Amino acid sequence: MEVSSLLEGMPVVFAQEAIPDDLTPQEYLLARLYELQSFLMSTWVIQDNAINCELGFLLFHRGQSQTATSNFVAHLYSTADGKKEITKLTREQFRAMRGLHHAEIRIPDRPFAMPVSRLTPSHARLSRSHLFINAARGEFDVAMKIAHYCTAFETLFATTQTELSHQLSERIACYLFDTPEERLATYRKIKQAYGVRSKVVHGSTVRDNKLDELIETSQYCDQIARQIFMKLLTQADARALFDKSTEVFDEEMLKTIFSGKA
Repeated sequence: MEVSSLLEGMPVVFAQEAIPDDLTPQEYLLARLYELQSFLMSTWVIQDNAINCELGFLLFHRGQSQTATSNFVAHLYSTADGKKEITKLTREQFRAMRGLHHAEIRIPDRPFAMPVSRLTPSHARLSRSHLFINAARGEFDVAMKIAHYCTAFETLFATTQTELSHQLSERIACYLFDTPEERLATYRKIKQAYGVRSKVVHGSTVRDNKLDELIETSQYCDQIARQIFMKLLTQADARALFDKSTEVFDEEMLKTIFSGKA
């Protein structure tokens, strides 16, 4: 069944090289799977998609015998509307994704040696936000997707629980856009998304006649998240701000809001 899937199924990623001396074959396979997952992050920044890597195989030699092992990284992404559709990329898009991955997106040197918790002071807002973006992309329910997107926004931009939805909506709008029209539209849509998030996490239900509206909100959140990550990944000064102390971050956000420039 697996041979048939490899030969007749979707595209595969293939490499042939020596396993480093300081890695076991199992560690090497896991490291390459995390490398591939980081590339999938690059594809999402350029275009919303449901590209997945379901399983990885390693064939390796031990003495005169050949041995096989397999593993997977537990994420099955869907698009912002909760669907798993075939993604078609142009050569230019693929080049942009590859360039972004090579230049900006990093993976741990030893990704299999994960700490018990990544929520430590040494890990920036960007890394934590990425965890929630992964959760959103791996969730098929669009209301839950919106909740995860909003949590990712909160991880990046929130510094207080007071008037949280206003703070997030204002900061995201002013961080991304310059014109009053764009900022106002973004402010309203993020507040609407955060209203959905509040319903989801506090146990309320969403009416069936609101499903189209939910899909639109989820797609908008995904679009905004990709714009934020593109700015963070390609602008070093923008990325550095999110490693600052809460006091410095608050001050810089105020300057952005009152300057009129993103």
